[in-house]
Amino acid sequence: MTFGKAFIHAHRETLAFMLACPLIAMIPVIGELFQHYVEMGLGMYEGTDGAQAAEAAPARMQAGMIKIFTLSVIGYPLVRFLAGGRDAAAARTLEPRAAAMFAVVLLIQLAIAAMDLFAMQGSPAVSLAVFAAMLVLTPLFLRWMVAAPLGIWVAPARSAREMLPSLAWAVVFTFTVMLPLMAVHYGLGIGAIFAPDALKWPLLILDSFVVGALAIVIGAGNWIAAIRPGPVIGNHAAAA
Repeated sequence: MTFGKAFIHAHRETLAFMLACPLIAMIPVIGELFQHYVEMGLGMYEGTDGAQAAEAAPARMQAGMIKIFTLSVIGYPLVRFLAGGRDAAAARTLEPRAAAMFAVVLLIQLAIAAMDLFAMQGSPAVSLAVFAAMLVLTPLFLRWMVAAPLGIWVAPARSAREMLPSLAWAVVFTFTVMLPLMAVHYGLGIGAIFAPDALKWPLLILDSFVVGALAIVIGAGNWIAAIRPGPVIGNHAAAA
């Protein structure tokens, strides 16, 4: 699959998942809405001064962790949906082994997010460095990450070996695939700061749906990059 076809495929599969599993797709939307509710209470959208004052507020950081959980937990049903060829039943199935393996991946993702939000708070340079490092390192472990929701064990070291030959492609692709929705997300957030009061919540609600789609397209992009070297094969087939 060429880069362009893979890009279109990721967005097409995102739409397919949202239509097939609308309630599941709402999980990250709700997480983003909750963070916006907290931000509104902090006065974040009352102007540039309010935005700067609320940016590192503890309540916003805590809401951010809840949002990151909702963005990350979508990975379990999404991978099962994609691996099964748009299998909505598999997406809704909580298979014990797969759920336990995915929980490990999820906990690691949350630990990294917590370190970035709390331990490195107030250090934009360090946060940027962490983002850049994760952008490069995460693709190495994609086969381990996408295998877990299927109940398949792929050792992280093996994942890195298998992903290394296509690492440059994976890094560029996983970053590029999220750019359109990411740009809209930031545009809506900035717009809400300067918009009249009557338009702030409509913009933030729209942004929440954009973030929900963004979480799914990131997951779809990760799946496409992960299987580019070949099918994910481990010591246990997916129950679904």
